[in-house]
Amino acid sequence: MILAFKFYSNSITFIFLLALLSAGFFYAQDGDLLIQQYDKNSIDLEFYRKLNFEVFLEPGITNTVDRETSGKINLNFGTNIHYRFTRTFGLSTGVYINKISYQNNLETNKSIDNLKFVTIPLFIKLYPLKKINFFLGGTYNFYQNGFNKLDKNAEKVEIIDGVFVNSMGVFTGIEYIIKKRISFSISYKIQKRNYRNYQSETQNFNGFYGALNFKVLNPEKAKNRFNGINN
Repeated sequence: MILAFKFYSNSITFIFLLALLSAGFFYAQDGDLLIQQYDKNSIDLEFYRKLNFEVFLEPGITNTVDRETSGKINLNFGTNIHYRFTRTFGLSTGVYINKISYQNNLETNKSIDNLKFVTIPLFIKLYPLKKINFFLGGTYNFYQNGFNKLDKNAEKVEIIDGVFVNSMGVFTGIEYIIKKRISFSISYKIQKRNYRNYQSETQNFNGFYGALNFKVLNPEKAKNRFNGINN
């Protein structure tokens, strides 16, 4: 009961953050106006490119919300597409492989579950500073497959269909730009669905992640085009 209460409290917090960050969008200043206000050569347009793509590696640890389990570390990977509507506001989506592993801590069950989802995110990004941005959004998680092991040395057994299913989630985080194409981000994610509450397995998870992100497009070309230089 306490675990469930904490889970729904986290959900309410995310809704509040979403409303707060969305409100910030309406006060965001358009990038073209900023360029008019300041000398164009004094602005590093690498940070204001409207469209870009990235690939990322994301280690993280996820655990169940409402079961007696211990989370384990996994390595996720994927790609995102970012579009900047203004200097301070953008919208992003993508696709990535999301792996979840945990060990049951019951007296009669010490087995390990390993699950794999294909996740589609949709999220907003706010850019209050040149090298720091915040993001908040939701996900739809397509369950692919899962395996169970009685212990870490045992042979894995495929989990039958219907035990785990597709689910939705929310997440938030912060990103720091290390170099022009490289950044690091940390995030907190929740994934849930009310489904067969009578079974021992759950669809409700949360976890912390750290990602190393690599931008695909050359940001210098955007600056050169703005300055009228042909590439």
